[in-house]
Amino acid sequence: MEAFRAALAAGMDGFELDVQPTMDGVCMVLHDDDLARTAKAGGILRRMKSPELPKLKNGEEVPRLSDALELPAQLINVELKGEPGWQQALAAVEASEVLDRVLFSSFEHSEVLQLWAACPNARCGFLWETGEAEDLTAEELEALPLQLMLHVPRQAVASRPGFWRPFASRIALWGIKTPRDADGLGFVPAILIADGI
Repeated sequence: MEAFRAALAAGMDGFELDVQPTMDGVCMVLHDDDLARTAKAGGILRRMKSPELPKLKNGEEVPRLSDALELPAQLINVELKGEPGWQQALAAVEASEVLDRVLFSSFEHSEVLQLWAACPNARCGFLWETGEAEDLTAEELEALPLQLMLHVPRQAVASRPGFWRPFASRIALWGIKTPRDADGLGFVPAILIADGI
């Protein structure tokens, strides 16, 4: 939560976060499904109920998606982790009444498509790893619904900038440290997802 607040205070439009459901269906902001790396005690998130979660190593509680949605961001990219989790994420966003400020994404494209089918007004995007993105063809991208965002790592875009230029208005560029890392591509992606400010 501290990092999200710092990004907004620095003038960023929003932030990206990863979410996973607990056993009792609460969507938590956490990248790993195992708590060993970030919490004071280990455990698999999906096998625990939200009140059972140990505190993070910094002493804070694992934030809920609903907590992050209260922040005044223009855009919150909610990356879905831990299949199946789209139902809980969508429920949290709808309960917070911020669907217009959220972009759902996942490497698990089936999760995105299920969410989108359940809520056609949701903004959604497909995530690709570098190798997957480098192997995509124009025909494959053109076959995707125009409403879908394309979450592509900078390395893949930099290797074929001419290929990606026609899709610039749909690209959420990730794999960059700061927004300046997107300079030199020959076009400006619609969204920059930077690790730093």
